[in-house]
Amino acid sequence: RFVTLMHPLTPVDNITEGCQSLFWQERYAIAENPSTPGEIRQQLTNDSNRIVRGTAKANL
Repeated sequence: RFVTLMHPLTPVDNITEGCQSLFWQERYAIAENPSTPGEIRQQLTNDSNRIVRGTAKANL
């Protein structure tokens, strides 16, 4: 699932669902994915995990 969420061709529906994941690694993959919509990446800038937050901010 981690690799799928990082892939640029992952459907937005999967990205949207994955941004609510309990696993920070999956949220990190979404923050790193270049195809993640800006509003989801903006939401991840407030994530509880500092790695996810930092990655989302760096990729805005």
